[in-house]
Amino acid sequence: MKNEPTPLEKMVIDNIRRIRQKKGISQLRLSVFSGTSASYIGLMETYKNIPKLSTIERIADALNVPVLDLFSENQNSEDSKKIQKNKDKKQKIRDYLKDEILNRMSKDLDELLQII
Repeated sequence: MKNEPTPLEKMVIDNIRRIRQKKGISQLRLSVFSGTSASYIGLMETYKNIPKLSTIERIADALNVPVLDLFSENQNSEDSKKIQKNKDKKQKIRDYLKDEILNRMSKDLDELLQII
């Protein structure tokens, strides 16, 4: 029977992967600086290895982040906030353009109707 990682374990692993990728650190480099093997990091990132707390501490040190950042759901919220902010900006631009187009079309239609 295969042991499935808990939601907390998944969150920690996801945060490790996200931070590693965001910083442009390879699995090999992370393994060297955290004292693990590259295969261990690869298996961990696919949820086949669940890191012990001591390994998580070494990984956090290698990533140069506080350990608590790896246990925080808020890590993704920064990215989510940026994404939402961009979506809001795009929606405002769409609304503005839509209004401009409708106003111009309305004026053109009024001019056409006056000609007819």
